[in-house]
Amino acid sequence: MTISTEIVGKEFGPFVREYTFRDLEICALGCGAGFDGKTDLEYINEVDPHNPQLKVLPIFGVPLTVHEEMTKTLDYGYNYAGSLHYGFEILFHAPFKMNDRIETLVTQDALYDRGEGRGCLSKQTGRSYSADGTHLCTTETWDCCIYDGGWGGPAAPKDVVDMPDREPDVVVEEVFPLNQPLLYRLMGDWHQQHIDWSYTEQTGLERPIAHAISYAGLVMRHAIASFFPGEPERMTRFKTRVTAPLLPGTKLHTKLWKVGEHELRFQLVDADVEQTGAKPHLNFGIIEWK
Repeated sequence: MTISTEIVGKEFGPFVREYTFRDLEICALGCGAGFDGKTDLEYINEVDPHNPQLKVLPIFGVPLTVHEEMTKTLDYGYNYAGSLHYGFEILFHAPFKMNDRIETLVTQDALYDRGEGRGCLSKQTGRSYSADGTHLCTTETWDCCIYDGGWGGPAAPKDVVDMPDREPDVVVEEVFPLNQPLLYRLMGDWHQQHIDWSYTEQTGLERPIAHAISYAGLVMRHAIASFFPGEPERMTRFKTRVTAPLLPGTKLHTKLWKVGEHELRFQLVDADVEQTGAKPHLNFGIIEWK
């Protein structure tokens, strides 16, 4: 194992994404919008394709940074087969248009050693700009490369998010569709763990797993509908840790706690957690809006 720390501090890109309203719809479909043919259609009904009237699900900003091209370009010697999404935080600065050419510059901020058998933790930050130079969003993303711990690097810093010790204010139930990873992967995350059954069997899981950004988008939909419905452009911050893989077909509960006038905490858990004892799929979540 050779971890190259020379990459730390370097900027890469621009990574370019040209898109139309159809890509916005694919992203929303990959996050479960319209799962029943009627919920959250504002993200997938353009009304007039020549003058689309979509609302943009803000999670669209995350795959501008988190995609296979970026992951493989920022190569510091890790084993790609063991690369798992550890968490992310996105700050929204300006609204997305119906079509645009976005350039994202990504900096490799740090590499941390979690220890033998626990992996190498990698932190990157992407800054995405519209074709007219508008700074749209900033995405901090973390990957844990589980086969690459114990190389002698610095320990990861603590990232503490206080979670309420009470019942949530809102709980939203939804079943994660079986084919949702097949839709979300069209956003540029082509890792075989999301589609290849034989690949996933090697890890001891019964089927390919969901993309974390996809089920984070599910939480985002629930939060918007519950606290500022019809106004996704009001979101300013979304942060979460990815704490357990999610199998498609799982019945989920999004737990939302209001902790300030425009601030939530959240978890995404199995609806039957009392029976399964499963860990949350997303934890230590923060949402803010204006």
